[in-house]
Amino acid sequence: MDPKSRFQEVAQEKVGVTPTYQVISESGPDHDKKFVVGVYLSDELIARGDGFSKQEAQRQAAQKGLEVKGW
Repeated sequence: MDPKSRFQEVAQEKVGVTPTYQVISESGPDHDKKFVVGVYLSDELIARGDGFSKQEAQRQAAQKGLEVKGW
């Protein structure tokens, strides 16, 4: 199971909240952008991830979120 699915499943099971993802920043030229995305439970920032696509940054944030929460 990919980190985003796992984080969503466990978050809903343990705290009853569906995680959301927000782009915190974008940098670089259009053809080589880097994204920083945060994963949130309600209004609480759990973790950040970065990558060269929003999806990659979301996966990394979810993976870090699992580690932060000990899930």
